[in-house]
Amino acid sequence: MWSHPIPLEALKRNDVGLQATVNDLVLTAVTGGLRRYLERRGEAVEGLDLRAVVPVNLRPIEQMADLGNRFGVVFLSLPVGIADPLARLAEIRLRMRSLRRSAEPLASFGLLKLIGWAPYLVQRAAVRLFATKATAVMTNVPGPIRTLYLGGKPLRGIVFWVPQAGRVSLGVSICSYAGQVRVGIATDAGQVPDPSEIVEYFHDELGQLRRREPSPQTPDERKNA
Repeated sequence: MWSHPIPLEALKRNDVGLQATVNDLVLTAVTGGLRRYLERRGEAVEGLDLRAVVPVNLRPIEQMADLGNRFGVVFLSLPVGIADPLARLAEIRLRMRSLRRSAEPLASFGLLKLIGWAPYLVQRAAVRLFATKATAVMTNVPGPIRTLYLGGKPLRGIVFWVPQAGRVSLGVSICSYAGQVRVGIATDAGQVPDPSEIVEYFHDELGQLRRREPSPQTPDERKNA
């Protein structure tokens, strides 16, 4: 299930006012959507964290055209238990910054590389182990910034699904293309039969963040801050 296209420029205007990245804003809204979904089903959410596997690109910008994958993974705890959108945003921003500055992405890249050379039984055991450490897989893929054409016809959108191995029952795809961002929710129907609700709540949460953007400070206020 995919969200409606969201203008990237609108998110960028908000990320300046909220001092957060576009990725931070989207993750915050997704986390809020998960909170609402669980609340709707009578689940206890106060103080709850849901752990997500998040791929981190380790390839320098000048090597982006090279073939092959070079990414590590980090385990991000999504603060589902935080009700206030701005407080949730601040916490996600803090956690993501800490993870990206840690050695975890490089360490996991090395581990995944070793697992790739291991026998099949070892690989299967490693996949099961990783699956027990997370509830979701979440990734952000920046697509082309201009409209692409195929056979003379413009491509209106690009979508993808994250790989979900083991028993990970929730996948969140964030994709940007031609000035728009879309979020996809893929679920195990036995665990989450109605992902469209999460998408609806995501749009509501993103709207709350945009409405609660701090008002710009005047020069005097910035001087006295």
